[in-house]
Amino acid sequence: MPVKEAIRKSLIGEALVKEGILTEAQLTRALRIQALLEQPKMLGEVLVDLGFATKKAVSDAIIKHGGGMRLGDLLVEQGLISPESLDTALGIQRDSGGKRLGDILINLGAINERTLLQNLASQARIPYIEPEFGMIEPRLISGVSPDFLERNEFVPFSRGEDGRIVVVVPDLENEARVHALHDLYRAECQMALGPRDSILATIQDFRRFRQGRQGKPVDSVEAATDSVAQLVDHILARAIEERASDIHIEPMSEKIRVRYRIDGVLVYKTDLPKDLGPRLVSRIKIMAECNIAERQQHQGGRILHTVDGHETDLRLSVYVTVYGECIVIRVLNKKMGLVSLDGLGMTPGMLERYRNDVLDVPTGVVLITGPTGSGKTTTLYSSLDYCNKIDIKIITVEDPVEYLIEGLVQCTVHEKAGRTFDSSLREIVRQDPDIIVLGEIRDQLTARTAIQAALTGHKVYSTFHTEDTIGGLLRLVDMDIETFLISSTVISIVAQRLLRRVCDHCVAPSAATPRDASRLGLDFNQLREYELKRGRGCNHCNHTGYYGRVAAYELLILNEDVKDAILRKKTSHEVRKISMDTTGLISMREDGIAKVLRGLTTFDEVLKSTPRTPGMRPLRQILSMTK
Repeated sequence: MPVKEAIRKSLIGEALVKEGILTEAQLTRALRIQALLEQPKMLGEVLVDLGFATKKAVSDAIIKHGGGMRLGDLLVEQGLISPESLDTALGIQRDSGGKRLGDILINLGAINERTLLQNLASQARIPYIEPEFGMIEPRLISGVSPDFLERNEFVPFSRGEDGRIVVVVPDLENEARVHALHDLYRAECQMALGPRDSILATIQDFRRFRQGRQGKPVDSVEAATDSVAQLVDHILARAIEERASDIHIEPMSEKIRVRYRIDGVLVYKTDLPKDLGPRLVSRIKIMAECNIAERQQHQGGRILHTVDGHETDLRLSVYVTVYGECIVIRVLNKKMGLVSLDGLGMTPGMLERYRNDVLDVPTGVVLITGPTGSGKTTTLYSSLDYCNKIDIKIITVEDPVEYLIEGLVQCTVHEKAGRTFDSSLREIVRQDPDIIVLGEIRDQLTARTAIQAALTGHKVYSTFHTEDTIGGLLRLVDMDIETFLISSTVISIVAQRLLRRVCDHCVAPSAATPRDASRLGLDFNQLREYELKRGRGCNHCNHTGYYGRVAAYELLILNEDVKDAILRKKTSHEVRKISMDTTGLISMREDGIAKVLRGLTTFDEVLKSTPRTPGMRPLRQILSMTK
């Protein structure tokens, strides 16, 4: 295809040029590269890889200009369907005499209903809402027959400040429904798109509710309940039920977007009408005892929320934006509990070495490293739970204490009360401990305290923010800790990342590609011998294909060769090579690859989450070392 023709057909590319994000020359180059790729790649991905545009710029262009694009073109531009699938669907549409393109694509398996509706809603500039009975405003269904709702396939959701009623429908082309809505409410309605199965399930829940009420009017008790309070409770309950670590309620130009961070990734849940924003924020602020009259300053707070008899600690952050106040709620679910040492996900050989050569050693410093959200705290507490015996005193200083373990002496930093991190460090060694736990090595003082405690015969555990095990050693050197002290006290460093686990409910066979092998530095001829796994996407996993997480570990146990390399201040590359050659160090990427071949996760997760490893071992050696 000539480049000019390709440019004319790249509507998003043209939009980015109009917005001044791209030049014509950059677009031309990106299209040429896209045409030469062995593995197909969407233009937006190519532009991001080349550094010509950001993901946000591409996304904004789709949102801004998508309304003027045909549905099929919009889906192809976003990489949601292939051009071949679109051609097939258009052919079927021509032969069927006008059947809807979206229905054909769903029947072909090219796209699922939720993704299609989200794009249709974006194209029509209306909310996408996945309704549930606990979310809807009670007064709107008072006196309405479930049969009437089911026959017309709609659910009334909320009433805006302007009096308009937001109604969730599965499509926008049913004229009979429009007349039914007008006859029912005698008011203008704002349409929102939602999945048909969610709409029908909500109606069924409403029917069961009415039957349980034995004919009593719905608005007698339930309608008196603040509908926004009910909605907030439902959002919190669903987030906890779906194992979310964070809840994002984000105001946008024409709607409010609700997303949950599940297994470390933001999952789009639903939209809400823009009118609900101020009331929603006020309700959450009241729960967190924040100032509801203040709307120009960022705020923070805490909510202790009980769901099904279990108390959950919620940390609130309110951030003022151009479209209103953005809410993020961190969910600290006490119900989750401790993970056993066997449940961490270490390979059997690594776990045995960790027990024998690290946990059972009476003195020295053990560091658990990784970025925020990599599971360091979980590994730390699992290790402490293993060490927690009647003849061992374990004392901690944390900010804050995240798990309470019977038998440990745990302390939370409280700056306002004068119980600072520094003062706690000074007192902790006077408590006659066997094991000292420093929540985090944050500066030179903390590092020196850990080293000095180990020199006096204590065992010290702490977490550290570094990329990998070798980076942990070099970071201590950068903190001006003498190399002879590091080599004589640090016994082990554990680095880790969390990878999303393939969903057991929708698991399907998969195969590696040459691109996977190339990006990982593996032999494709060896890789193609293995049948991999992937998740197709289902209700259980929020259509992501993943449910839960598994950790990729890198365990460095220092030997004389590594200690000598530290004393001689070798480079990170040299220290890593010595560690791999003499200690049997398995990198996080290699551990992740082994977990892919055993069907636990995918290469996409390994590439996204683990640092690149120079000198990758052959595939069979990796599998042999991770038994």
